[in-house]
Amino acid sequence: VTDVSNIQFAFKHVLISVTVVGTEITSLLPVFCEKLDHFLVWPTKEEWRSMLGVWTKLPVAVGAVYGSSHRIYRPRVEPQKLYYSGHRHFHCLHTQVVCDACVTIRYIESGYADHLNDAQQIGLMQKLGTDLIFPEMLIADKIYPNRSPVLTPYTSAQIACKPLVERRKCRKFNSLNRKYRIRVEHAIANLKTYKSVGSLWSHPMNMLSCTVRVCASLVFTC
Repeated sequence: VTDVSNIQFAFKHVLISVTVVGTEITSLLPVFCEKLDHFLVWPTKEEWRSMLGVWTKLPVAVGAVYGSSHRIYRPRVEPQKLYYSGHRHFHCLHTQVVCDACVTIRYIESGYADHLNDAQQIGLMQKLGTDLIFPEMLIADKIYPNRSPVLTPYTSAQIACKPLVERRKCRKFNSLNRKYRIRVEHAIANLKTYKSVGSLWSHPMNMLSCTVRVCASLVFTC
């Protein structure tokens, strides 16, 4: 079994059990990652620049960055406090996803422990610091740091300090930011249709990153 079509054939015609197929997929995960990883290609600077204006009402934005969580079993060896989310009330690992303005997943990193917030996680993503140069910007939620190349909504305190006319512009920008981010959230929802990353993660934690990349590549091919 080396590809998805062969796995589907095994289910339909050979009547191989789900357990056997699951074991095979787990053992072949590195192969899947190697064969499918080329679908997640970071755009060149020219490709990023060509996306300026795709979102007509927010022309400076060429994509968005979004964080997602994966619930995991309570760690038995690692310190539990590194993975426990007081906000969500369960142990989890995080994934950061970068989508372009065409809502295509371009970059994905998984395996961040919960003690790292989104701002710290994005600081560890080297691609954002080297391959995106102003004026290309990625929109994000206000939990992210508002510095290049990330563009976040205005906070209530920032809006309150501005003149009335400027407040309206800020609220309009926040509305557009939210509108385009929703499209990216739909791409994440497509990723989580795969049960392996959309439900309780019960495998070794070091397998999550590879599994998420494979699922993201499959979303691209569908």
